[in-house]
Amino acid sequence: MLRYFVVFHRRRIPKEVLFEMFWPGMEENYACRNLQTAISMIRRFLGKDLLTYRDGTYCFDENGEVSVDAEEFEKKIARARSCSDVKDKVAILKCAVDEYLDDVLIECGYEDWAMQAREHYKDLLIEALLELIAFHEAKNEYTEVCNLAKRVLEKDPYNESACMSLLKAMSKLGQELEALSFYRSFASRMEKELGVIPSQELRDLYEHLLAQRKRTVWIITIETDRTDEVIQHLKGILRETDAVKIFSKGKLGIFIRDVDDPIAKSIQKRIELALKQCSSHCKISLRKAR
Repeated sequence: MLRYFVVFHRRRIPKEVLFEMFWPGMEENYACRNLQTAISMIRRFLGKDLLTYRDGTYCFDENGEVSVDAEEFEKKIARARSCSDVKDKVAILKCAVDEYLDDVLIECGYEDWAMQAREHYKDLLIEALLELIAFHEAKNEYTEVCNLAKRVLEKDPYNESACMSLLKAMSKLGQELEALSFYRSFASRMEKELGVIPSQELRDLYEHLLAQRKRTVWIITIETDRTDEVIQHLKGILRETDAVKIFSKGKLGIFIRDVDDPIAKSIQKRIELALKQCSSHCKISLRKAR
């Protein structure tokens, strides 16, 4: 009941509403007795002036003496939205979402009044996170976008806007393989659990990333005065799909297809390690083919 009063902070609640909420179907005289017992316990611990009674209604913290974290969170969101300066708005939003540690009243399970409050504040959080995502997207800050989008998807696993932002950011960070894998998992869960498929816009993004990844070619350039020796050392490292081309007498290139940035860098490191056994110095660099 105290949780209920906190959720409806500073609002007058008729005693009949409390009867129906906590003792549905009970005769009114018994429900009234139970209510008085509960009210007495709350007043004993928090003070009699904090829970007032007037004209058949109860009110928790009528004079505004109590700070409720959920309400402070909502006030910050409102203040951010009324802020004309973008930097100030973003700072307030970041402060608000950082202070949101857990959903409201998760210990109350599926009680309607608790669920409504929980969803209300969760929706506010998601809206704030999406606003921050848009800000960081405009500044090409893709790591921040990934972190924020993942947080949205923790609260709303089927949020397509967050999924789209995450896929785009992962692609910009060179994580195409992870982006494609995430989409497949996202689409599979939607179809299995909701019976729907992702929007056309999201499917188009997936097809674009898939085509883009297939076109990506990396070139590992090796400069050496012992080309033949280098090629011999590379034979046990390269995949069948990797192509070696000699650019000039002391320069060759390895063309690597269908891998993400981290994998290309991993291949480069393996090549560097293998070529340390060469009798001459090798200069190795990695870039995307134009």
